[in-house]
Amino acid sequence: MSALLDVADLRVRYGHSLAVDGVSVRVGAGELVAVAGANGAGKSTLVDAVAGWSRGRPAVTGSVRLAGQDVGRLAAHRRAGLGLVLVPEGKGVFDGMTVQENLRVVRPPRGTAGRPYSVDDVLDVFPRLRERIAARCSTLSGGERQMVAIGRALRAAPRLLILDEPSVGLAPRLVVEVLTHIRDLVDAGLSVLLVEQNVRAALEVADRLHLLDQGRIVASGTAAQMREDDRVAQAYLGGLGP
Repeated sequence: MSALLDVADLRVRYGHSLAVDGVSVRVGAGELVAVAGANGAGKSTLVDAVAGWSRGRPAVTGSVRLAGQDVGRLAAHRRAGLGLVLVPEGKGVFDGMTVQENLRVVRPPRGTAGRPYSVDDVLDVFPRLRERIAARCSTLSGGERQMVAIGRALRAAPRLLILDEPSVGLAPRLVVEVLTHIRDLVDAGLSVLLVEQNVRAALEVADRLHLLDQGRIVASGTAAQMREDDRVAQAYLGGLGP
């Protein structure tokens, strides 16, 4: 499978601290690839660098290519305009606006190669939001807010959607609901790079998974391979059990 997103030998350094150390990740068209690991592993730093959102002026080396184009030197808004769209952890929603206003305020860039999602398209993806369309986002549950954030990103016509910890703070049933919707988007043709602390949940929806520890990838494989790896099960899943 040819890579839509190709991240090669990425390093992110803050002063003398190497936060991401030689990470390479590829995401094919219509594929969901997860990067999972504990807090502080470097996951958010990795995807911020991929999307051009890196804060604090870190030194970033390596390459980031989208559909063969080198985007590593482009500003975040230019990467987004090419279809590399990030939903950051815990952000992406205007509390004082209704669900409908949050979705309508986003417009796809001109000439985008990604699929433009209308507001109705987003509501088809997240039926729960149709029931809350006139509600202010400040009144929504955590899961509903996450759906709005993803919906706003879809309105920007992504070719590659990056999701940073979409399950954080959600009740278990809402984690399943949100990740199921994400998997449905992938099955419909969207490419997704998913960052998750919840390794078990990531394995339920990912095609492939990389485990990140202290800024380095320590294990990689298909979801099936990772489930069967005893070291992964004991270290990250607490033993899968019967």
